[in-house]
This record gives sequence, structure tokens and C-alpha cells, in this order.
Amino acid sequence: MDLNDLKKDIFKIAYPYVKTRPNVILSIGVICRNLDAAFIFNGSNVTYDKKPYVYEIGSISKVLTTSMFGEMIQEGIVKIEDSIAKYFSEIPDNHPVTLRHFANHTSGLPGIGVLKNIYNLFDSQTPRDPFCPYSLNEAIQYFKTHTQEPKVKFRYSNVGMGLLGYLLANELHTDFETAITRRIVEPLNLTNTFISIPPSKENTVLKGYSVRGHNKPPLEMNEFMAAGALRSTVDDLLKFLKIHIGNQNSGYLLTHQATHTISKDVSIGLGWVLEDDIIWHNGSTKGFSSYLGFNKKQQTGVVILSNYRSSILATNPLEMGKNILQLLQNSL
Repeated sequence: MDLNDLKKDIFKIAYPYVKTRPNVILSIGVICRNLDAAFIFNGSNVTYDKKPYVYEIGSISKVLTTSMFGEMIQEGIVKIEDSIAKYFSEIPDNHPVTLRHFANHTSGLPGIGVLKNIYNLFDSQTPRDPFCPYSLNEAIQYFKTHTQEPKVKFRYSNVGMGLLGYLLANELHTDFETAITRRIVEPLNLTNTFISIPPSKENTVLKGYSVRGHNKPPLEMNEFMAAGALRSTVDDLLKFLKIHIGNQNSGYLLTHQATHTISKDVSIGLGWVLEDDIIWHNGSTKGFSSYLGFNKKQQTGVVILSNYRSSILATNPLEMGKNILQLLQNSL
């Protein structure tokens, strides 16, 4: 594959996105068998700039969490069908919700509840993480009183994934930030992946912008970091992607296996969305959006990181990512 031709084709896909965003720094990384490359798009420019721009990766954090989960299952530290009652003493014994339900969003936790959101507006005394309608204590109380869950239904839940990361860290006798660093970041040499911003990295962390281009403050999550608190770079996520594509880690492989069917063509593994031959996840915070996807059969993958929150009704990293994977497939 000619790298210059690839750059031009990817730029055609990315240009409708970057042309309307004056402060955009869009990082795109690709893997195509033995080739990998990263490009930085800024307005009408494309470069091979190697500066490690750091982005909030939002919900892509979830598949780093479930990768840790897969390894801990393989090592016998936890079991996928463990009841959550084993990990929370307040919850009745043999509660039907298991760790699998947290990892595939079928725990029964409401996704976005109108009444709960209204209640939260009048309860400013309870600290809650962004994008999480429940605090840790509220989530535990939910399962304490909802003993007939789960109803077999997919409902995307930041709180459920956050609880998974919280209890996994507890089993490792540490906090989530330390756990993910020791289990994922350090073994894979992800030198620019972190939750708390080290002073030495402050100048590489990008400013984020809303859909309308307003600057947004950095994301802070305290209780449910596992759901979306990580920051990373395109190069680090390419390293992470290569391990998943190459089937080099048996714990990671567990996360690719379907655990729940959403529709005819879409299932969910542990964290990952499985759609045809593509395994993917996307992410979004108040000022960033991202996509991570790969095809193991074709040995192709793509990482897209943007310092703008994207509207689902306009060109966004999810759409661009799928188009680039198709481009890579057509080039084989």
C-alpha cells in the first residue's frame, strides 16, 4: 500500500469534518497488516507530526477496563458469572446481576432516566461523575432494592461499567487508576495514557471543544473512572489495538466473544461492540470524541481522536472510522 495514496484517501474522508472546526486537531492512526501510520489533520493540512497530542478518550476507556477484566478472568482472580453480591456486602446474597452484566450493559441499570435527572437537578449535595446519573452509593442502593434484575435488555450504562472497574480494583487491593496503570498502561508501554495529568504532560493535553466550538474544561471523574476517565494518544491506542488484532493475549480474546445479541447484525462482547466482522467502540466527552475499531480477519484497524464533541447528525469519528476500515479492506 502506498502511504501517500492512503494519506490522500483518508484526507478525503476527514476533510468534511475538519473544514468546519477552526480549532480541530484530528489524529487518525491506521493498521493494515504489517503497515501502521498516523496522521494529524488541522484544517486543510495533513502532516506526519509525531507530537504526542493527548485526548480525552471517553468511553474507549471501557475497553481498556474490560481488557483488564478479561485478564483477571484468565488468572482466576474473578469469574465472569460472579454475582455482584460477592463484591458488595450491602447487596443481598446471590443477586442475579453478575460481572458479565456490567461488562455488556445488561445489568438493568437505567441508561438515561428523565425522572432521575430531574431529581439530580435538585440534589446538588450528592457528587456524581459526568454522564453518570447515580453516585456509587446510589448505584449500590439500586441493586439492594432491585433484586429481580437483570431484565434481559441492553441499556448502555456508564455506571455499570464504572462499578465493574471499581470492584476489579478492589480485588487488586488498589484504586482504579493504579490498577489500570499496572495492568494495561505499563505492560503495553502506553507512555502517554493516564487519568490524572502528570505535570510533565500538561503541554501535550489538548483543549476540548463542544459541538458549537466552545472551549470545555478538562474531564474529572472520581467514582466511575473505568467508564470514561482515561486520556491517550493515537500512537498508544495503536499499540493497544495491535494486541487485540494479533490475538496475542488470551484475556483480551475473551472480550471479543459475543455475550448478548442486540440485533440481527450487532452483538456485544465484554465492552466491545461486534458488528459483522468489525469490533469497535467509540467515545465522547464534553469536548472530545473518538473511535477505535478493527477487523481481525483482514488485520486492519483504525484509531480516530478529535478535540471536538461530535453531533450524531453530522460527520463524526464513528462514521469516519467505518469508512476508513472499508477503505483499508478495499486496498488489500
